[in-house]
Amino acid sequence: MQILRCLLISLLVVGAASCTAYQKAGKSSYRVAIVQFDTIPEKNEHNTKQIERLSREAAAKGAEIILFHESAVTDLVSDIDKYSELVPEGPACRRIEAVAKELKVYIGFGISEKTRDKFYYITHVFVGPKGYFYKYRKTWIWKSSDDSGYRNEWARYDVGDGPELFNVGGLRATCFICADGDAPRCIERARLLKPDIVFYPSNHGGESYYPQYTPRAAAIGVPTLIANRTGKSWYADCKGGCAVISGTGEVLAKTATHEEEILIYDLAIKK
Repeated sequence: MQILRCLLISLLVVGAASCTAYQKAGKSSYRVAIVQFDTIPEKNEHNTKQIERLSREAAAKGAEIILFHESAVTDLVSDIDKYSELVPEGPACRRIEAVAKELKVYIGFGISEKTRDKFYYITHVFVGPKGYFYKYRKTWIWKSSDDSGYRNEWARYDVGDGPELFNVGGLRATCFICADGDAPRCIERARLLKPDIVFYPSNHGGESYYPQYTPRAAAIGVPTLIANRTGKSWYADCKGGCAVISGTGEVLAKTATHEEEILIYDLAIKK
């Protein structure tokens, strides 16, 4: 009986410790940076350097959390195996991880991911002061009638498991990517998680998409960070369109141009 009692106490202590990972009060305000820049398709080295440079600029402005757009390292790719990288072992991940450690910030960035057993995902990677800690794999991937611009994700990529909770500096966070937000089930799953913040990276851009984003943020009921690219992808001239949207669907801040820009915002978090 004594052994059983000790075992039960141990389980309760472990359970309590795991819960506090999400129950930490954290802070009431976080300075966030949402970055739009021109990813050059299949130029992983160049794009990684841009992410490093822009992360340093954002951190110099006091940013604690820095968000880049979908597939920021790779964009869409013609040869999926050649240009995709392992996560977190790939060179881009390791370099951006080193920057996050050095600057003591959290960075979220998109990449085309491959696994050693030849699965491929559109992935958003999160690194922080202690290194790599989370990745989200796009689930409701885009289905195109053809593969022009290498855009038929349905034919080219595998799918993830949908939104889940992860911890960013004491915040209960969740993430989904671009076309994920078109799926009502994705929005519902995100809402049921009761996060403090939503990361919503995309890769098409422009303010014309705000009428889609705002009701999604309102449906979840918490602040949502929208990251979009600027410049020319394979298939479009993208117009940026980064934004911070409140839990009621109000656009709190947005990028002012179609050029490279770092949107800085002091985001209040209600606990």
